[in-house]
Amino acid sequence: HRIIGELFSLSSIGLMSFVAAAQFAPALVGGLIWRRGNRHGALTGITLGFAVWIYTLVLPTLVKAGTLPDYFLTHGPLGQGWLRPEALFGSQLPDPVTHGALWSLGLNLVAYVLVSLTTTQRVSERIQVASFLDVGSTGDSAGLDWLSTATVEDLTALAERFIGEERTERALRDFERRYRVRLTPGKAASAELVKYVERQLASVIGSSTARVVMNSAIRNQGMGLEELVSIVDEASQVIQFNRELLQSAIENMTLGVSVVDKDLKLVAWNSRYVEMFGYPKGFVRFGRSVEELIRYNLLMAHIPARKAQKLIENQLQKMRDGQPIEYERTRPDGTVIHIQGSPMPGGGFVTTFSDITAMRKAEEALRETNLYLEQRVRDRTEELSTLNSQLVRAKAAAEQANRGKTRFLAAASHDLLQPLNAARLFASALQQKVRDQNGDLQELVGHLDHSLQSAEEILSTLLEISKMDAGALEPHPAPTCLKELLQNLASEFQVIAAEKGLKLETVTCTQWVHTDPKLLRRLVQNLLSNAVRYTEQGRILLGCRRRGEEIEIQVWDTGPGIPEDQLNTIFEEFRRLHSEKEKTGLGLGLAIVDRISALLKAPVTVRSTPGKGSMFSVRLPLCEPPKTAVASSVQQPSRSLRRSLECVRILCIDNEPAILEGMAAVLGGWGCDVMKAGGIEEALRAYKDTPPDLIIADYQLDDGEDGLDTLDELRVLWGEGVPGLLVTALNTDEVREAAASRGYPILHKPLKPAPLRAMLNNLLRQRQNKP
Repeated sequence: HRIIGELFSLSSIGLMSFVAAAQFAPALVGGLIWRRGNRHGALTGITLGFAVWIYTLVLPTLVKAGTLPDYFLTHGPLGQGWLRPEALFGSQLPDPVTHGALWSLGLNLVAYVLVSLTTTQRVSERIQVASFLDVGSTGDSAGLDWLSTATVEDLTALAERFIGEERTERALRDFERRYRVRLTPGKAASAELVKYVERQLASVIGSSTARVVMNSAIRNQGMGLEELVSIVDEASQVIQFNRELLQSAIENMTLGVSVVDKDLKLVAWNSRYVEMFGYPKGFVRFGRSVEELIRYNLLMAHIPARKAQKLIENQLQKMRDGQPIEYERTRPDGTVIHIQGSPMPGGGFVTTFSDITAMRKAEEALRETNLYLEQRVRDRTEELSTLNSQLVRAKAAAEQANRGKTRFLAAASHDLLQPLNAARLFASALQQKVRDQNGDLQELVGHLDHSLQSAEEILSTLLEISKMDAGALEPHPAPTCLKELLQNLASEFQVIAAEKGLKLETVTCTQWVHTDPKLLRRLVQNLLSNAVRYTEQGRILLGCRRRGEEIEIQVWDTGPGIPEDQLNTIFEEFRRLHSEKEKTGLGLGLAIVDRISALLKAPVTVRSTPGKGSMFSVRLPLCEPPKTAVASSVQQPSRSLRRSLECVRILCIDNEPAILEGMAAVLGGWGCDVMKAGGIEEALRAYKDTPPDLIIADYQLDDGEDGLDTLDELRVLWGEGVPGLLVTALNTDEVREAAASRGYPILHKPLKPAPLRAMLNNLLRQRQNKP
């Protein structure tokens, strides 16, 4: 098209292409309407037609396009004018396309017919012709309008070629019985016999092939006996090839295979099938009844004859009915055979035999293993149940012990601190009485108070550590203002640091953290206490640094420092460094810091340089201040409020006489009118007519009474205007929450005079301010 596209129109090129495609027409049409056409004629005609098409149409086109010289077109090849492409054999047609089409198709058709007539059709070609041209004919019409020249002997020989001697003989006997005739070899074959033999052949080689064989061999349509034999041999070879192919396929299968026909006769098998059942040599052969094979297998399996016969009849009936079969059989040697059979279309049965002995042994081993594992699981479950029961009992015992420990700590907090509280009260009273005495007596009383204070700190620290270890102390996180906390601690330690000649500096921080304010205060308090204790000169710095979403509270000192190899041991109980220089304390301050840090989940770090000082820090998460938070303001007491406790009537209730005597001594030294009572009955007897100005009650009283209930009953009798103060040695959340819910302030033992006097003044001020 690239060469001639500019010189010729598209329609001209299309006509040339149409002529080329038309070269297939003779072979296509002839194959549909003519019996004698064959492959050789079709190929010869198509080849010659294409050659003439190229010579008469393609070559002139290339000459006109300038690709070839025009001498070839005007004078013909070798100067032979009668061979000119556009005037072949001297023909003169006005249109080159018509000229080329007539000559190419004409020679194509002539070659197709002549070659087909002079060559012999192949068997496959005859079958195809019969498939297309004999579609409307049936086996019933064959042989009705002609008298066959074939004899019974000819048909017998033909049938034996295709279906075998035994089957041919059986088929002819069946014909004699059906039509009640006797077949003589030399007698002419009847139309019924021809149709009957054709049907037998069709069952083996197909209806189309059988029709070709019968038409060619018997109806005298141009095929001699030798050609008939050739067809038979060729078909037999095809059948033999297919049979060998099938045999090769089943021989390469790992399963045993047996195939029986619709008469339940063995027609195919493989060597694996023979080996699997150990058949004797020559026992398995073509045509052997499957009943005999099954009977042999059952007898070899030592199955009684009567039972074997029932099994045989049952299986044969299923095979005749075309029902699939599947079962397993265990042979005497322990081999397990899985047998599976399926019917074939048109009759017959295919059975496969697989040796599943290894699989069954594996299943049995797995079953035994499962039983063993199940037993192990049951044993282990019993063991775990026993251990679980033991753990439950141990847990219950541990919880009981923990509760006992908690009760012991509570009792210890009360019983141990009660005498110490009385001693502190007596010491405070004594200190007030000797205020105007000589210096030696004042110093002696001061030493006594300092010793009692040290004993109180040690005992409180030990009890606090015990509570932490027992889990009796739980944090209660809440938004906490660092400014107030640090300022209060700075005020508390400012005087202590000044007494040692140290300078305590504080950097103000206005951030809020989410933590337990009481535990955080105790943690920082212990860090400051350690810094003041171990710093001989210089200064102490308390401040904060922001670390992303956290804030770090730091305590710096200029003390002796801590060696690097001892940084991890300073948090142990009773661990003290520089013990020769500093004898006070038991070394429990940092142990408490470590435990509080774990409760608050706030890591404590330490950096130290020997000879220069140390830095302790704790990190806490930042939070937003609560909406209800307002800047704290210190209320200045009104000048109209009295600051003296002169003539204030105070009722003290406690079950310990020593505590009552100590309270009376301290309060009496402040000018108070004190009445003592061991319970509510004594209190009522003490104030029969006029109620007191204030009530101080211990939490734990005798006979199951507690201070909260006693305060409630007395205030019901004397009026809500009488303030009450609860004192106790129990430092627990339950007591604090109970006191707060009823509106009573609380002080913990041992009582210190300054907080006690401040609390009394505050309660009296609140009473005076009420309308």
